[in-house]
Amino acid sequence: MSLFEFVTVMVSMILALCLGQLLRNASFLARTDRKIIFYLPYVLWSLALLLTVINHWWSLWDFRDVDWHYGSFLYILIAPILITFATGLFSPIQSDSGPIDLQAHYLRTRRMFSAVFAAYVSVMWLDGPLFTEQAVFGVVGMLHIPIISAALVPSVSASPRANSISASTVIATLLIIMVARYSAI
Repeated sequence: MSLFEFVTVMVSMILALCLGQLLRNASFLARTDRKIIFYLPYVLWSLALLLTVINHWWSLWDFRDVDWHYGSFLYILIAPILITFATGLFSPIQSDSGPIDLQAHYLRTRRMFSAVFAAYVSVMWLDGPLFTEQAVFGVVGMLHIPIISAALVPSVSASPRANSISASTVIATLLIIMVARYSAI
């Protein structure tokens, strides 16, 4: 096993826990008999989280030639820990009674979620320049700016429209990144 494989196993496990949480949330909402009060920003941000986790895992390949040491390993763990924490914040309480109010849950957790997600994107923005030849303000680097900007919207606005637009911006930007970077791989 190479050092790259050793490092990415831990990152992959954390990302798998995050993906598992997203799938557990979706399956809970799909199978519950309780009334669900849907909220578009919650649904869109859930999709944004799903795409984020997929993109994060796939981007690990960029680090296959890194000369790993313990400090770089610790740094590379920050982002998956942050995105998993953000996903946990976003998970609705799975109690046995009463309606599931996704709007109330979203409004209650939006500020903390926003801060953690923006911190995640900031860490991800810097990992390429720190460990590979990516430019901070290269094409991919610049695409982090609209994601961070959109990620901060929930911290300053409770508007459903603003929050839906911000999540849609993250989704669209992630899709652009995925197509631009990985369509040839």
